[in-house]
Amino acid sequence: MELWISQEQQKINKFNKKLFPGILLEAVLLTLVFGVGTEEMLHILTKSHVPVMFVALTGGSILLWLLLERWQRFGLPVGVMCFACAAALFTVLHTHVQNGMTGLWNHMVEVLGSKAGIYLTQYTVSEENMANDQFIFWMLLALVTGLVAFAVLRLRLRFITILWSMGFPVLMFMLNVQPGRIKLAAFYLAAFLLINWMHSERDTGQNSAENTVVFLTGAILVCLTVAVSGGVFRMIVPQEQYQSSKLVANVRTEFLDKTDRFRFKTGMVNSLPNGRLKAAGAWTASDDTALTIQMDQPDSLYLRGFVGSVYDGDEWKSISTADAWKVRDLFYWLHQDGFYGQTQIAGIRNVVEDDSLSKESGSIRIQNQNADSRYLYTPYEMAELPEGYTGETSLTDSTLRSGGLFGKRDYTLKSMGNLVKDFTTLGAEGYQVLSKGDARNLREDESYYNAFVYKEDTALPAVLEALFAQELGNAGNREQGHTDYYTAISRIRAYLEKNMTYSTATDVYNGAGDFTKNFLTKSKIGHSIHYATAAALMFRYYGIPSRYVEGYLITPDDVKDKNKGDSIQISGKNGHAWTEIYIDGLGWVPVEMTPEYYGVMEEPDLTVGLEAEGSKASALPETETKTDNPPEIQTHWNLKLAIMGLARFLLLLLFVFDIFCVLFFLVISGLRIIAEAKRKKAFAAADNRAAVRAMTGYAAKLYAHGTYTDELTEAYKNTWQIGEKAAFSPHNISDEERQTAEQCVKNIKTELKIKTRWYDMWIIKYIERLL
Repeated sequence: MELWISQEQQKINKFNKKLFPGILLEAVLLTLVFGVGTEEMLHILTKSHVPVMFVALTGGSILLWLLLERWQRFGLPVGVMCFACAAALFTVLHTHVQNGMTGLWNHMVEVLGSKAGIYLTQYTVSEENMANDQFIFWMLLALVTGLVAFAVLRLRLRFITILWSMGFPVLMFMLNVQPGRIKLAAFYLAAFLLINWMHSERDTGQNSAENTVVFLTGAILVCLTVAVSGGVFRMIVPQEQYQSSKLVANVRTEFLDKTDRFRFKTGMVNSLPNGRLKAAGAWTASDDTALTIQMDQPDSLYLRGFVGSVYDGDEWKSISTADAWKVRDLFYWLHQDGFYGQTQIAGIRNVVEDDSLSKESGSIRIQNQNADSRYLYTPYEMAELPEGYTGETSLTDSTLRSGGLFGKRDYTLKSMGNLVKDFTTLGAEGYQVLSKGDARNLREDESYYNAFVYKEDTALPAVLEALFAQELGNAGNREQGHTDYYTAISRIRAYLEKNMTYSTATDVYNGAGDFTKNFLTKSKIGHSIHYATAAALMFRYYGIPSRYVEGYLITPDDVKDKNKGDSIQISGKNGHAWTEIYIDGLGWVPVEMTPEYYGVMEEPDLTVGLEAEGSKASALPETETKTDNPPEIQTHWNLKLAIMGLARFLLLLLFVFDIFCVLFFLVISGLRIIAEAKRKKAFAAADNRAAVRAMTGYAAKLYAHGTYTDELTEAYKNTWQIGEKAAFSPHNISDEERQTAEQCVKNIKTELKIKTRWYDMWIIKYIERLL
């Protein structure tokens, strides 16, 4: 900046430099970050069509506020007028705004509930003129968004911009959606530039056209780097290979697994796979304590954690959030009556008069030492849900998810003692009570829940339907009712005992086929995870609702000689997978289908109380006894291939990053060399007047970036006077005055290098190119 012109003309020129292209660049960046970003996020959250005018009005309001802030003669009164108009507009249209906002809120609740399993309250709205009301709300929101964006820029709230830029990854992870690629690229590019723009902007107004060019150059450089890296990626990993290897899916799964291990300490004490069957290899467990239990009435219990309802051939999953959302009204009214699937057995016990059954409820304190803390491990006899776990959830009365970032590791609940060991007696007596018309609310609630269970937990893949028909025979007409429980249990046990071999040294199966079909027809070797999976699906074949469960066993040996309040150490070896079936009128109960675990837990007399009228299964077909040795377990190479694929992906990322760094360094270094050469040429001018003007302008830019000693400040003021003389006075500039200006520049540079932080020094040196 040379001191050629008058002070008034200098102010006008300074404003023009900020306006073209400074203010326009700020308006564009803010519009892309807050206008386009808000529009796309709201579109994802509400699935509503966002008017195009929203982005346009947001950008217009941002530009207006920037102009008002810079145009000091009219900024304050016009700003007050705008606020007054906005307040008056809201007062007149507040009913329409409220109705439009409520309608969009209900859309957002629908999306969060069906996609992420987040249940929020919906409100009644007037459907009349809803489209107009929503349009009015969008317009008002655009004005507010523009004002917020302006405040973020002027207050340099970089952390707000950073937090805002994290919105898309959060939404993509929670809702499993993919935003528009062009909008996403524009958003993050603008956010990157905006953060750097706010960092480099100074109170002194060093927001020049030169800085604008630098940022635009950086934007072009980023775009070129992305384009080059995309081409390189397609050359290294062709599209066909990319799709067949599912590289991205594997990387995402690997990342989530590592994150879960860090948060919940999974895989520390045993190899329970959380329903991921094709990750289940050899069973491993340690003697380390998984859970520490304290009970008022020490008794053996099943503690269920993960519960799988949906089977897809690769893994067990909980009911999908979309399906759970569809039945939310059912569970809302059931829960209003106090009916929960996890406390159903205790509810039946409360209406049965039988002194031989456990009656008194006592507290159980569970301290999770090393087990997977994403779940609460709870007994089937739980009398009431732990505090804070009532209400509708996407898991619809199956798994109790532990809250918090690292899970809840210390909790207390109430239980009635071991009722599972007598569930046949309890079920028969409970059926008699309900059939007499007693406990009417319980009977009605159970009938509604019963219908949901039969619809959700009897689904069976067609490939297994055909296989079971071949192996187990005709299961009868399930429309007439399911096979009686005792027959089904006996037949499934007999089949698994005769045809399968129990072994903890099983190999991982990650082939393309069905996990259960491979277990039953090829490997025929497995442990509790394999047996529980196969049995659960076989129960469904017989028309009986069933689920796959992972959790821990408190065995009779664990509670032997234990008194009230004694600590019971449950090791990782007590981790187990089992099948649970739904007994009409009673609820979910565990049944042991792994031969190695017969007798480990107390089991009821299965010949009493399990009869049910319904379809009759045909006789179990005879199968030829095979004496072949168990197949040799071979090591799969899939893990190695996955690791190699991940390594290639990481190398590619490093390669792209290196390209960007090299190009960025070359560009900024070249621009710095050019700027330094021009500055040296101006300083070395033969005309003292021209040289001093250049030195004074350079000193002013340097001086704006730091604080200096009184002596150096005085020298700068003296140099500024010499510069004004060179710019506005006809008098000649002496060699001594030229040397004074030159020495002042050197002193300011020395002082600035000593007191400036490394990052600011980097910005000054390479972005603003002043050193």
